[in-house]
Amino acid sequence: MSSDARAVTRLHTVDDAERLARRRLPRPVFDYIAGGAGAEVTLASNIADLRREVFRPRMGDTIGIEPRDTRRSIFGSDSPFPFAIGPVGFTRSMHPGGDVAGAIAAGKLGIPFCLSSMSGHTIEEVAAAATAPWWYQLYPLGGRQGGEQMIARAQAAGASTLVVTMDTVVPGNRERDLRYGAALPVRVNRSTMTSMARYVITKPTWFTHAARDRFRFPLANTRGMTRDGRILREEEALMYWIVEPPTWNDLRWMREQWKGNLVVKGLVSADDARRALDAGVDGIIVSNHGGRQLDQTPSSLRALRDIAPIASPHVDVLVDGGIRRGSDVVIALCLGARAALLGRAWVYGLAAGGESGVTRVLEIIRNDIIRTMQLLGVRSVDELGPDLLDEQRR
Repeated sequence: MSSDARAVTRLHTVDDAERLARRRLPRPVFDYIAGGAGAEVTLASNIADLRREVFRPRMGDTIGIEPRDTRRSIFGSDSPFPFAIGPVGFTRSMHPGGDVAGAIAAGKLGIPFCLSSMSGHTIEEVAAAATAPWWYQLYPLGGRQGGEQMIARAQAAGASTLVVTMDTVVPGNRERDLRYGAALPVRVNRSTMTSMARYVITKPTWFTHAARDRFRFPLANTRGMTRDGRILREEEALMYWIVEPPTWNDLRWMREQWKGNLVVKGLVSADDARRALDAGVDGIIVSNHGGRQLDQTPSSLRALRDIAPIASPHVDVLVDGGIRRGSDVVIALCLGARAALLGRAWVYGLAAGGESGVTRVLEIIRNDIIRTMQLLGVRSVDELGPDLLDEQRR
């Protein structure tokens, strides 16, 4: 049995996966996943607000062994469970399986997978691994010209949904990354090899995986990207993204080019949600970027309470931020979300045990959703609503 497979047998909660990830990863890599912006107020409130919710179960209407209907249509595709894997950048630095492992694990459960523009694997590699619907999250690396190239590749590879992240006009003030001098993408040179050498002893599992992968932590989807006929370096692609971040006006040309679902991510206010609806989007992902952008913004759950009621029936509203348990997914659905996205949770599984670790985390979330529905006394996710939460106890 491999070290990854052995590790998975010890995972019973996402907290378990986080603890194992902390032990396995170099501190700068772990803090890239776990950290937030500023004083990390929003990072903490995402979880704290979920923990403040109180269920009001129905007793005597169902029996425990009765099957539960957990199916949901998400952005027009059927999913057996009301959650999906959300986009996370640089996952290859945490385990060589990276987004390919995430796509394989999502396919095993039949849930959607969303690929980040900041992936260490190409769009085509992930598309080949995916067996369930998959989406592409767009940062316009290389500016509009680079964005158009990535959209064309994602569409040709079979992505069903384009997710445009609106909350990253500049990187957040991620103080943990600054403290360790973390700079991504990592360049493999004499300096980085010298700094990595100590992990042979202190983090042997990570070092072995990374060495076998030849310490490749690239922005894979900038490879071959051009601007005005010239091939861009990774640093240039990043620069043009910051110079030309997406605006509401950009959704027009994206809509013209993209033939599938167009979704915006990173909204926490009802006003921005109305602008998105006016722009004709097919979905909204309520998100504060996991507390990694502007600190002291509303928690995702608080923002969901404001945004879900104003969405039109044909626009799916999803939420991410702080989702670590199946009961968290159920709370989000009670408050009007169509589904929830996992961010750090699945990456902790990846760091703890590769594809097997991601699969285990997804199983933990799935099983807890079913158990929570059984204990609430509901037969279907369609029965979940605010009446199952105690508003006076919040």
